[in-house]
Amino acid sequence: MRKQTQRARQAANKAARSVADKMGEVDFRRIDPRNVELPKIDWERGRLVRKDAVPAIGHNFHAEDVAWPLRLVGWLVNRYIRLCEATTSLLVAGDGPFVQLQLARQPIIVLVWHGRNFQGIPMSRLFHSPITALTSRSRDGAVIANVIHPFGYQSVQGSGTGKAAGKKTNPRKRGAQAFRAMLKHLKNGEMVLATADVPPGPVFETGPGMVKLAAMSGAAIVPVGVCFSPEMPVPGTWDKSRLPLPFGQRSLVFGDPIYIARDVAKKASNDGEENLEMTAACELVTQALKQSQTDAEGLLGKKS
Repeated sequence: MRKQTQRARQAANKAARSVADKMGEVDFRRIDPRNVELPKIDWERGRLVRKDAVPAIGHNFHAEDVAWPLRLVGWLVNRYIRLCEATTSLLVAGDGPFVQLQLARQPIIVLVWHGRNFQGIPMSRLFHSPITALTSRSRDGAVIANVIHPFGYQSVQGSGTGKAAGKKTNPRKRGAQAFRAMLKHLKNGEMVLATADVPPGPVFETGPGMVKLAAMSGAAIVPVGVCFSPEMPVPGTWDKSRLPLPFGQRSLVFGDPIYIARDVAKKASNDGEENLEMTAACELVTQALKQSQTDAEGLLGKKS
């Protein structure tokens, strides 16, 4: 032990002498302060940037890799949702087939509308199987991941692009990687939670991504309608979001499981356009989810 300590001390002294020798060769009088490169700070993540770091690209935020102010925002949102959960009474309908699928360890894709995703977070209390939620690779997606992790959700970060954008999916969103990750979870008999409509819309219209995932995995799609009373509309949002309010009631309505034939995924064209079978399957899921949402609002005496 003593010899190892001596060798370590000798190595440290040698390194210190080497640095001192190099510093002695520097003529500080010839250094132009205007050319000195100061340390750069990544304000998004709250840390210094390494000189050899690869330039950052869009859609590369991880839940564990955001600055502390954003983590604080996630913590506050999480506590607000817990407050709404604790101060509201819950009404549940149609969950029998859903529970049976979980007990049989069958893969399940739980779908909600994008504007109801925050209302649906507390429903994880009713789950038996492990569940993974899909969030975007954006900064907002990282914050949402921090919101849902304490509720027992794992997260997969990646996303597609809705029709309203008028363009193909950006590869930087890592939608393909997220698709493969969700497929792996479903093959293990787990559950995946996602929104049926894809930003930036159209709203209340199921995109092909989750339908294709159900076809390839053999998982059952379970549409879930969720509603709070009272709740407040959020103006200016494409998905017609509503903010849940505490001290009231909330409802969950689980629709009948929907199975998509594997041929639907195989027949999908390679040029990005959907075939008739895919369109019909998306419309089937859309109508089922609309019905579940209408039923959830009806339980609380609301009219769609």
